[in-house]
Amino acid sequence: MQEFHPFGLEKNDQANYREVGMNKRQPVKIHEHVAKRVHVLLQRAGVPYEVEQQVCTDCSRILDEKPVRRAAA
Repeated sequence: MQEFHPFGLEKNDQANYREVGMNKRQPVKIHEHVAKRVHVLLQRAGVPYEVEQQVCTDCSRILDEKPVRRAAA
């Protein structure tokens, strides 16, 4: 007796479908973050602050963030 998938795939086809789907994923590029200092204006609770962020030049991920001072309104 064969088991059928609700979308018409047999059990073996479903396993093959999963394997093909997994192979389509792009490998994640592993890198070391290279920090770049950026000054930005943000609002916290409606109050503007100047913030110094360290951002990775490759992936644009924020690595560190610290408030510098309260910005003039």
